[in-house]
Amino acid sequence: MQAQIVEQTHPLSGGAAVHFSTETTDTLNPPFVDDFSYRSDRPSPALWSDQDIWVNDAMPLFQNSIGVATFDGCNGYGKPYHPGNTTTNGIADRLTSNYINLQGATDVWLSFQYQRGGRGEAPSLNDSLVVFFYSPLDSTWTQVWGAQGTGGADAFKTAMIPILGSQFLKKGFRFRLAAYGARGGAYDVWNVDYVQLDKDRNPADSVVTEPAFARAHPLILGNGPYTSWPWWISMSNSIANRPNSLSYTYRRLGTVPSGGWSLNLGQYRWEENGVLIQQQTAVPVITTTQHDQDLTFDVAVPAGALGTLTGPTTITTKVWFDGSAAGTRLNDTVSGALHLDNYLSLDDGSAERAYGIENVTGARVAQKFNTGGLGSNDSLKGVSMNFAWFEDSIYTFRLAVWAPADSGEAPGTLLYLTDSVYQHSEHWDRNDLFHFALDSAVDISPYPSVWIGYVDVSAVTTVYLGLDQERTLPNAMPRFYGDGFNWYPSLEPGALLLRPFFRYVPADMAVATLEGNTFDVYPNPSNHKVNVVSNQAERFEVAVLNLNGQAVFNAFGEGLVELDISTLPVGIYLIRTLQNGAVTYTKWMKI
Repeated sequence: MQAQIVEQTHPLSGGAAVHFSTETTDTLNPPFVDDFSYRSDRPSPALWSDQDIWVNDAMPLFQNSIGVATFDGCNGYGKPYHPGNTTTNGIADRLTSNYINLQGATDVWLSFQYQRGGRGEAPSLNDSLVVFFYSPLDSTWTQVWGAQGTGGADAFKTAMIPILGSQFLKKGFRFRLAAYGARGGAYDVWNVDYVQLDKDRNPADSVVTEPAFARAHPLILGNGPYTSWPWWISMSNSIANRPNSLSYTYRRLGTVPSGGWSLNLGQYRWEENGVLIQQQTAVPVITTTQHDQDLTFDVAVPAGALGTLTGPTTITTKVWFDGSAAGTRLNDTVSGALHLDNYLSLDDGSAERAYGIENVTGARVAQKFNTGGLGSNDSLKGVSMNFAWFEDSIYTFRLAVWAPADSGEAPGTLLYLTDSVYQHSEHWDRNDLFHFALDSAVDISPYPSVWIGYVDVSAVTTVYLGLDQERTLPNAMPRFYGDGFNWYPSLEPGALLLRPFFRYVPADMAVATLEGNTFDVYPNPSNHKVNVVSNQAERFEVAVLNLNGQAVFNAFGEGLVELDISTLPVGIYLIRTLQNGAVTYTKWMKI
């Protein structure tokens, strides 16, 4: 029976494991507090001795303040510890404190807020989040707390754990939060916030009392479909689509102080390419007793923002509040950035899931882009993509452009398909984008919109792109997928990290120098086996094609791949190799 084509999202994953840790001396005294509101995506080395969890605002749902620590099956670079492992297999992620001096301390408690899943895959019943305490007396770790997965996402809850026992109340104490789950990617997700350890506490001392930004800086272009556009597009069009103001979400957490906090809301600074456009420090003072709920205030976009641009432009903003000082001050400020260069983007730069089409050979994916502002000189030069890596896979694909169908509701005539077959690159860091230039530029100016995407030509794997599930695209900007004969509207929400670029190639695009055929194929002819040898160290894909271009044999390897071709019919074949985006063909005879 023929397999049904499936549009599928997966937890996001990356490549090979990388782990490092540093130890510090016993310099930390209570209180120990971290709400992960700093701009780095790594935990603070001043507090933590390992760097494996992800500090972010993308994964949590309805958090109390900006920044959480996400535990999954990936290291700090977004790469899985054990590619291909999708089942619970020991500790998948962990966060270990530096040494803390608890000598002579009494009534010591550790508290934190935790959430199952959020926007990530929720942990199952076999998964758990646990806490260990370290004894300086005998250098042992003891599990003191745990929470089981439920298979579903939930709201943040509070854990309150006493630190009891003379073996722990010493100089050199440490604690560790760890997640048990799959080690093959961003599976079994837990989000943690507001980690606090201090003395002289009690079981009821779990309330966080402070004002804080509750969401990251909004997109500078507002809630329109595009998060960036080419800088040379008509500024009248740009200004017409930009918001007049940006809305910021904050919360007044915990116990209401007498009379309420008086906060100076809406101070900001707006710069373009490092030049100050406008700054505002005289703002209204707002006092309210509305606590533990999302509140908002607006900041007007400067009248002089996004004026006449003469080249790529980076906009940076900072918005903060002050007034009644309380709690952590880092979460009283949020920053935003927008880069206008030569591309269109629909995503916010962060992928929470991975998107691919399963159970079909030659799957194709097409995203609609409105391109009416581009002229005949603004030809399509290529596409930038973010990949998720599952198992030890090589993704191969061709880039494609489709005209709109007569109905305008789906991709129509194929305008362009690359002859080149591209291979994905292993990312160095989370959310990396890789640029792929077309074989030749494509003039799309005759069309008010086009569909841009790819055709999956991987022999045994599925191409997975990063999917930004935070973004909600309008119905006028749909995504379709297909099997070579039919198109189907995508039902998965979000925006692919797929960005077409125009007029010129990106400045950071690496250009590989190809040195002809780097493979030896022998013996040729042969009747039992054939060896394919690369003089490069990188992994490659090899396929044996018949004269109709159909792959009759596929394999992967590094250095040497030995093919058992004893069952193939006698005849002439092509051996195709794919390595680092370069394709070679060798004529070979089976005798």
